[in-house]
Amino acid sequence: MIVKPREWTRELIHHDMKAAREQLGPLYEFLSDEMLEGADVTVFVHYVKGVPAQPPSYVHPHSHDSSQIYVFPEKGLTFEASLGEEKHVVESPATVFIPAGLKHSLRMLKGSGIEVCITRRARYG
Repeated sequence: MIVKPREWTRELIHHDMKAAREQLGPLYEFLSDEMLEGADVTVFVHYVKGVPAQPPSYVHPHSHDSSQIYVFPEKGLTFEASLGEEKHVVESPATVFIPAGLKHSLRMLKGSGIEVCITRRARYG
């Protein structure tokens, strides 16, 4: 089944998506159950065009009832992943796995590149 991505313009609880789009770059939804009936995952791709000197904190600490994966497939981004009480500064390429129930947040620190978010449930939010 083939699905065309759509630009994500909505807000999400625990996120400041407007800041993410305006200060970092466009965000696209590639798959969800809203886009394809029966899809049991959501996939977002954020094209980070360049992190400003004062990076926005657009993902506030929260948890999900299912696991989540962030994939940074190419060199060029530095980000901070808060997982529970631990904070990690990571340079891409890298993958962050977040087990269900773990409080987490994510913040871009510098650079540009691609962020892929995969959530193991049909609808994010």
